[in-house]
Amino acid sequence: MKKSSIGIFLVVISIILINGCAQVVSPSGGKKDTLAATIVKTFPKNQSLNFKGQEVEIYFNEFIKVDNLQQQLLVTPNIEGVYETKIYPKGVRIKFEKPLQENTTYSLNFRNTFKDITESNVSKNVRLVFSTGNKIDSLKIDGNVKNIMENKPILDVLVGLYKLSDTLKPQKNKPYYFTKTDSSGNFNIENVAAGRYKLYAFLDNNNNLLYNIDKEMIGFIKEPIEINSNRSFKNIPITKIEILSNKVLKTNSTANYYNIQYSRGIKKVKIDFKKSSDSLVYQQIENREIRLFNINQNSMDTLKVTLTLTDSLDRAYKHDQKVKFKPKSKKDVNTKDAFEFSTAPENGQDIDIEEVGYRFKFSKPISKVDFSKIIFKSDTIKVIEFKEKDYKWNNDKTELILKKRVVKPKERISVEILKNAFFSIENDTNRIMKNVHEIRDAEKYGIISGEVKNPNKKGFIVQLLDEKYNKVEEVVNIERYKFTFVKAGIYFVRVIVDENRNARWDFGDVDKNELPESIIFSKEKIKLKQNFEMSGYDFVIE
Repeated sequence: MKKSSIGIFLVVISIILINGCAQVVSPSGGKKDTLAATIVKTFPKNQSLNFKGQEVEIYFNEFIKVDNLQQQLLVTPNIEGVYETKIYPKGVRIKFEKPLQENTTYSLNFRNTFKDITESNVSKNVRLVFSTGNKIDSLKIDGNVKNIMENKPILDVLVGLYKLSDTLKPQKNKPYYFTKTDSSGNFNIENVAAGRYKLYAFLDNNNNLLYNIDKEMIGFIKEPIEINSNRSFKNIPITKIEILSNKVLKTNSTANYYNIQYSRGIKKVKIDFKKSSDSLVYQQIENREIRLFNINQNSMDTLKVTLTLTDSLDRAYKHDQKVKFKPKSKKDVNTKDAFEFSTAPENGQDIDIEEVGYRFKFSKPISKVDFSKIIFKSDTIKVIEFKEKDYKWNNDKTELILKKRVVKPKERISVEILKNAFFSIENDTNRIMKNVHEIRDAEKYGIISGEVKNPNKKGFIVQLLDEKYNKVEEVVNIERYKFTFVKAGIYFVRVIVDENRNARWDFGDVDKNELPESIIFSKEKIKLKQNFEMSGYDFVIE
């Protein structure tokens, strides 16, 4: 009995040890494995001809991990239907749902799919090429893609070749051949058949091989491509093209406000009321939002209004809107938004009234202002006289701007806003405020300058950008440009070739086969220090 128990115990221990030994684990100690798994067998063999099957297999010399096969694998030409995969310890099998095309060269590019099980070393450039006919197509194209607005390469841009047709649209047709760019923006499509194609490159964010208008960046080669030898395409520019018209995204109302939110930014707005008695004050409170105010608290009926908007590209959008405020309840007595205002420059920032100006920005339109309660003082002592005509309002009276030549103070300017200087349309009034600003000193800034050589007299825009590619300043059609009073930092200069002279950059139109206007960048970033002039940033417009 005792011997039987010992025997059973030894059998159980043996089973546990055997199962434990079956697990694949990284070996401890010893020299680190730096070699990736290599291919030992494929079906069909690489470069095979007259393949008629619907399954392919690939096997390695060691255990592997298969990472995001559906995302990584690029099969060209594009296949009909889907495929199934089965993963083995040392390989993978792929079964196509539908038969492959006859007399066609297929390329399976696995990119970074396979890694060894021990150190995750990536097996790079794993490709399987075969033909369903009696020859292997061997032509190829390569090139690179860049973000035109930042002059930077982009990873994982889909670059596709499309067979020419009268109905070709990348938003409706999938590419025949395609690949994706690496981190340097480079691409390479191999085993291409001779023929005429159209090339598009776009960020396929949802991996459906279709261009998503207004959401994905895109670029293209304008003319059809004749491929009868290897071709190269450098610096294909891609950008986001916004061609869809504006629309109302949503509305919301309270007893005091009716807000309309749009899909696109608004440059200006005009509202027509069906009845003059229905007229309401309105303002643009955000880049894409309009607010109407229920000032008299008696607008309980539904009002019919017509809004005409202009977006940043000067495209008009006109629509009718029914406006209805919620009935006012007891809890709505104190539900008005707070009245806020700010200044530019902010308190403590330096100033030059003539060049920098002074700006008051309000959270609500202003109904009344007492200019005598806005007091500017030179060197905090002597009052600087400004009259009402020296100020300028924006369209909805939410910004008050002062920009005027004055005798330059020696040290500083103070700005005092007394109580009841401003009243909003909801009868809010301002808080007391006092700002002090040092006079802008040229020695604390730098200068960036250059020349634009423009023999063909095209329109152009010179833009100064910060290191995040935000626009700091721009000048239009000035050949010898100079950006003054630039803060120390890192900058770029770019020149937009303004072909139609509309003083803005046009991003083109895919459906109309119109390319974006060209952009030229300075060759290197500009590291500007205080009291330095960085010159010689010259450009040539062909």
